Amino acid sequence: MANQVLRTIEKKTKQLIWNLIGICAGKASSPPKLPLDFNEIKSVLVIRPDRLGDVVLSTPVYETLKKAFPHLHISALVDNAQKGLLADNPNIDRVLVYDPKQPLNVFRQLRDEHFDLTLNLNKKFSATATFFSLSSDAKIRVGYNHKENAWAHNVRVPVEGPARHETENNLELLRALGIQKIQSQPRLYFSPDETQRVADIMQQFRASQNQPIVLVKSGTRVAKWGWPWQKFETVIEQLLESAQVWMVNGPGEEAELQTAISNMQKKPQLLPLLSAKELALLMQECDVLLCNHTGIMHLASAVNKPVCVIFKHGEIKRWGPLNSSSVVLEERDDNSLSPDTVFNTLLNMLS
Repeated sequence: MANQVLRTIEKKTKQLIWNLIGICAGKASSPPKLPLDFNEIKSVLVIRPDRLGDVVLSTPVYETLKKAFPHLHISALVDNAQKGLLADNPNIDRVLVYDPKQPLNVFRQLRDEHFDLTLNLNKKFSATATFFSLSSDAKIRVGYNHKENAWAHNVRVPVEGPARHETENNLELLRALGIQKIQSQPRLYFSPDETQRVADIMQQFRASQNQPIVLVKSGTRVAKWGWPWQKFETVIEQLLESAQVWMVNGPGEEAELQTAISNMQKKPQLLPLLSAKELALLMQECDVLLCNHTGIMHLASAVNKPVCVIFKHGEIKRWGPLNSSSVVLEERDDNSLSPDTVFNTLLNMLS
């Protein structure tokens, strides 16, 4: 009861602070004439300070802008944990990093840049993203039309509408500005060092050229969103009859996976910890990924590889994999998805 009261007080305090910011900021400037004349725009800031999957699915925005208007200087603002995802991307001129431990650093950079246009990609209201948009002091600020920050943007895109994939939600802001030629495929770009490391891993771990390789990521950010390890174990042991199975892990997961694998009769390979882009490159070399609904699934979309993904939460239409050969298996609040169903689905995908 006490915790609930504290959460209510915290929520109301945040709303009060945000309302005060709105009062101080005043109304947004008059909306620009649409379609927007990009000949008068020199610098653009794209704001997406979210998790791995959100950043991967924002990459078509940069490619669309740069291909349509090569003169634009395009900056991306992402969380410190995701900055590596956008490295080597030729469509991005600069990556600005938001470090929650040192928030004033990016604020100072934004005030010094003098952007002409900001794009706040968050379809769900984000006070952090809106604050960055305001801090840019851009004349044209584009975002979804939330009641909490309607005063912050002078081009507002309706939140309501047909269910769309998150890539399309991001691109909808560009369509609102009159851009018609859209690039919709998420894409990552790789350095020679990343390419060489993945080539070395393929050489080290590939036991046979004749067997397919299934990557498995059993972990998930929130435990209740994950399929039980015991079921993954059953599927892996069945797969090892005819395929190579390589386990990938995230930060802090390796010790637990090593223990779990040591208890198995037939053991998959446990790969070393890879960066997100190295993992995407590895997916490109393998046959299929088996995982829960987590950000890693979107890495496969960025290299156009199929996924067998288990959805225990979230909207499939908005967050599902993009490769047409992918398969989504749902298991919501029950225990209905059997290892046999997953195994047979993977066999069909491999064949």
